[in-house]
Amino acid sequence: MRKYQELEELFTPYVDGEVASEQRAFIAGHLEHCPPCRDRVGAERAAREAIVAARAELRGCASGELRARCAAHCAGAAAGRVPIFRRAASSWLPLSLAATLVLALAGAFILGLNNTVEALAAQLTLDHMKCFEFPPDRTTPDAVEAGRAWTNAQGWTLQVPAALSEQQLELVCVRRCLSTDGRMAHIMYKWRGRPLSVYVMPNGTGSNRQVQASMKKFGHEAVMWSGADRTYAVLGRGRPIDLAPVVEYVKAHAR
Repeated sequence: MRKYQELEELFTPYVDGEVASEQRAFIAGHLEHCPPCRDRVGAERAAREAIVAARAELRGCASGELRARCAAHCAGAAAGRVPIFRRAASSWLPLSLAATLVLALAGAFILGLNNTVEALAAQLTLDHMKCFEFPPDRTTPDAVEAGRAWTNAQGWTLQVPAALSEQQLELVCVRRCLSTDGRMAHIMYKWRGRPLSVYVMPNGTGSNRQVQASMKKFGHEAVMWSGADRTYAVLGRGRPIDLAPVVEYVKAHAR
């Protein structure tokens, strides 16, 4: 295991618990002294946990072709063969990107659900989990500055709700949500010390009709609504009754 590539190829089976005990000890020792590899393994673990959390929904909408490929993969693993896609992917994909692709695939499978609102909620929840697993290096706690920067860069007006002390709501930053081709703004907060996301997307429909839906996705409460030519979503862990004041605050201040 002198070559780095040989060690790199073991990261995924290490996270999956599929390596021998002596290899596990060696990798664990390496990770203690190598921050880049530790970050890669952490991202791999986050992606795996997200997929496991979505297992029931993914299983229900997986295509026949995907099921066949998974069965072939399992058969190859049982025979002791290293799958070609694992070897190829680990040789050139940074793990943060690999984790993003895994979550994007999960979102694509979930988008096969009949209810498009539930599908979007599921996809945004996965994006929320991924973004807080890889938080930005820089924060922009000034809501006016964050909204102005978004408007200048993206060409449409975004009013960012400021921090709210009575709800223990702290603004982290605003970033583009790649789950919607970068058209949706992802406003990241900490609420009572936990991650909370607000998503805003311009509809371009001119409609002011208020429509709201609430649902549970992967242990998160998702509240979505439309109005004033925008689509909004608030995502976080907590009971609907606890999240309600935050939702009302966002409704009053997000544009």
